[in-house]
Formats: sequence, C-alpha cells, structure tokens
Amino acid sequence: TDGSLSDLLHRPMKENSSTRQRDSNCPTALLFHLPPTPRSPGASREQPRPHSRSDMAAFTKLEDSPMFRKQVNSLEQITDELKQRCSNLHKGCKKFMGSLDEGYAGDLLFADALEAFGAGRDDPVSVAIGGPVMSKFTTAFRELGTYKELLRSQVEHMLSERLTQFINEDLHDAKDCRQRLDRATMGYDQAREKFVSVRKGTRAEVVTGLEEDLHNGKSAFERCRFNLVHALANIEAKKKYEFLESISAVMDAHLRYFKQGFELLSQMEPFIHQVLTYAQQSKEMAMNEQDKLAKRIQEFRTQEEISNLRMASNVNTSTSGDGIHVVGLQSYKKIEALMQSTANGQV
Repeated sequence: TDGSLSDLLHRPMKENSSTRQRDSNCPTALLFHLPPTPRSPGASREQPRPHSRSDMAAFTKLEDSPMFRKQVNSLEQITDELKQRCSNLHKGCKKFMGSLDEGYAGDLLFADALEAFGAGRDDPVSVAIGGPVMSKFTTAFRELGTYKELLRSQVEHMLSERLTQFINEDLHDAKDCRQRLDRATMGYDQAREKFVSVRKGTRAEVVTGLEEDLHNGKSAFERCRFNLVHALANIEAKKKYEFLESISAVMDAHLRYFKQGFELLSQMEPFIHQVLTYAQQSKEMAMNEQDKLAKRIQEFRTQEEISNLRMASNVNTSTSGDGIHVVGLQSYKKIEALMQSTANGQV
C-alpha cells in the first residue's frame, strides 16, 4: 500500500458505524476527513506537479544516459525551489521568535511596573491601593512570561535550528555534489579525449598512463554522480516528514503553552473572583461615603446661606411703633426658597 501523505488525504474510505464512532473521538481523523479547500480560478489552471515519489522511483536504471540526467536536473530544480521556500519560512520564523522575545520582555516590564506601583509593599499608600493583593498578580505575570520564553526556545529548537540545518547541510550538500560532478565530468571528458586521440605507434607506457587516467576519471565521475543522487534522494526522503514533524512540534509547543497559562489562571480564578467581589463592595461603600459627604457639605452650605440671609435682613428691618422689629417679606421668601432647594438636594 502507498503510505504517502497525499494518498492519506485523498484515499476514499468505506465508512460504517464503527468508523464514524472512531472518527468522532479522533481529532487527527477529523482533520483528514475535512472537505477539500476550494481552489481559486487561477490555481485550477495550473498543471499539477509530478509527485516526488515518482521522480525517485524513476531511477530504476542507473546507467548514465540523457534520461538519467534529465531526471537529476528535474530533482535539482525542485531542490532549488525548496531552498527558497525554506529561506522564506526561516525568515518568518525569525520574526515570530522576535515577537515572542518582545512579548516576554513586555510581560517582565509590566510586572516590574506593577511591583513599583505598590504590589508587595506594606507602606500605607500601597496597602490602600491593594498592593499586597497585587503581588500575587505580579508573580502570575512573571510566570506567564517564562511560559512565553519557553515557547520561543522551543520554536527555535524545533523549527528554526532544523531549517538552518536542512538549508546549510542537506541542500548545500546537493549543491556541492553538483559542483564536484561538474569538475569530475570535465576531467573525465578530457581524459577520454586524450585517450581517443592516441596515435598508432605511441609508446606503451604513455598509452598505459592515459588508460589509467581514463579509468580514474571515470571512477571519479561515477562516484560524484551517485553522490549527487544520494544527496537528492536524501532531500526527497526528508521533505516527506521533516517539515510536518517540525511544524507539528511547534503546534504542540503552543498547545502546552496555552495549557500552562490556562492551568495557572484556573488555579487563580477563585482568588481573582474574590478580589473582584471585594473591589465591587469597596466601590459601593466608597460611593455611599461620597454621597454622605456630599449631603453634609450641602447641609453645611445651606446653613451658611441661611445665616448670611438673616444677617443681611437685619440691615433692612423696619421698627414698629411698639418697638417690635419686623423682618422684610423679601428675606422670608429667600430663606423659604433656600430651604426648599435643600430639601430637593440642591445647594
């Protein structure tokens, strides 16, 4: 049976009740049974690239021939394209790692700022703003930062370093093998031309030397030819699992990263809710105190206004014949309006 990923993705399956039951409990099985992604109109016109498995299987005859060289050249073109893709992915990976570095530094800076604000201090201001309670949050932010740094190191180890190794070793080895093969081909062609151009009557030792050079040249050519085949075959084999393995490991690292954060915050969830409840109760109490203070200020200002009006009315009083002082009608109206405004909550 063909075990390639393409076959797994497109192989028809006979479903029964037991198969559907297994699929419902298996995320990987669900992944492989997703409907194919619709292709854009431009992509539908492209010719499908032959599978690399057929390219490698085509080396059934290892004799040096035009067909053999065509197959090698085809694999080299695929290798060059793969190198460019790997370089682009590596650049993206570096940027992603940089963003994780910045996030880690930001987490630590925020934790330091929160600590400087009052978290963990026992001075009166820090206690009043909830510093002892915030100290637990500061510790949590630092812990979350360490998870992010761990994720960055895992991305570097499982993707960035492996991409670098694949580019600098495997792909570079294929390029070196091609250069050595070109030099060996040139040497072999020169040795063959010299041997073919030997004239009749040439001394035996000269002929023997040319024949030995021809044999050595051919041996070097064959060795370099098969070294290139091995290098290309190694790339073709690795690309079937290397990238899937790396990207899957990175996704697993993300899974563990979010799981660690979820577990940490889940443990703190009761405490977080207690702090929120306490803050809400403190807010209600503070608002009640503010309302009481506002009423006291209103009452005080009302009494002040009444006193001022009474003092002003003494200046405009009129004296009756029997000596009784009568306050002006206008002053009574002002006092009555002021008392009414006090009752309505206005100053």
